[in-house]
Parts: sequence; C-alpha cells; structure tokens
Amino acid sequence: MTDRLVVLLLGASVAQAAPPGCDGVALAAAMAEDVLAVFSELDGIDEAIAFRDPAGAELARSIAWPGTALIELAAAASPADLLCAVAERGYRQAAIVAPDAPDLPALHLAKAFSALGSAAAAVALAVNGGVVIVASRLPASADLDDFDLDVFDLDGFQRSGAAAPDRSLPAGVRQTLPWHRLRRPADLALLDPGLEGWEATRGLLSGHRP
Repeated sequence: MTDRLVVLLLGASVAQAAPPGCDGVALAAAMAEDVLAVFSELDGIDEAIAFRDPAGAELARSIAWPGTALIELAAAASPADLLCAVAERGYRQAAIVAPDAPDLPALHLAKAFSALGSAAAAVALAVNGGVVIVASRLPASADLDDFDLDVFDLDGFQRSGAAAPDRSLPAGVRQTLPWHRLRRPADLALLDPGLEGWEATRGLLSGHRP
C-alpha cells in the first residue's frame, strides 16, 4: 500500500456520447477500461474503482485488475464522501477521475498529484464542460464539500466551458492541465487518433466517429 490512491468514479455522468449504431453501455464500459489503463502508467500509486449501483458494481468487477480496490458508495454519495472513505483507509492523497476521458494522458494525472505539493486540492477542468480530475490532500478541504464532476461549483464558482484562471478558484485549490470528456457525440471529434492508448474505446468506435 502506498499513501496515494487514484479512483475511477463510475456513474459520474450518463454516457451519452455514443454515435448512431454504437451501443452506449458498451461505450461507457470501454471508456472506463481505458481510463483505468492510464493509472497503470503511474508509479507508487494505488488504484481503485468506486461505484454506486449494481450496474456499476458489475462493470467494476469486469474491468478491475488483481489488487484493484472496489469501493461501494451510497446512491447519493458525493465525491467528497468518496474522499472521506479513502482517508479512512489511511491514504494521505487521492485523485478522483471521471470515467469518460479514455485518452487522458498520464501526465495530466501526475500533474494533479504534483500540485498537492503546494495546494490542498487541484482540479483539471474539462474544456467542454465539467471536471476530469480532482485531487486532494486528505482529509479533504472543505472547499470540496459540494464538489461535483459534472457541475463544477467550488465555493460559488461555476464552470461549464473552457478553463478559467486560478484566481477564480477558492484559496487552496489549484488548477492543473485541462483535458476533455466524451459526454455527447460531438465530443468524439476531440479524440486524437495519434495519441497512444484508449484501445478499448478506439476499437469500439472504429467506423462510428463523426
């Protein structure tokens, strides 16, 4: 066990990115599998999958590697509740990652953890709405109590588009490298075929991208 944990949070959004002819449930599973694969590129960090419902539990078991922790949450549990659960397991730092960023570079996750050297929390905003990563020292900052991956609202500050400057964030929360999420069919155009990885999503979308 290390003192850092990265968590794939299933069910953070309803996957509606599937283009015509592509099964949305299968796409959501492929994206989650690819995000989990990004975790393996980081050293000295434990991995976990969190879920809130039976469908999430089934998906978590199907993509988990040996040793991957599975964290069951209450249906109404927030990311802040998840950070509390992680702290109770003895971790000093944690990052929660959205399940619909299959081509996320490992560098972005590493940068989020690195930001915790000088900040209590860090967020990587999605350029097309929402948040890709939230990282936090544990116990988590009160600034994250009302945090949501899909509706970014920290201390009254709301985002639904491109990245905002750090001065718009609460004290102690640092902004790191932005990325994108796949939340609607048009977002598939953000995928870069030249990037390595995201093999499960790439294979499923073959012939379906706009």
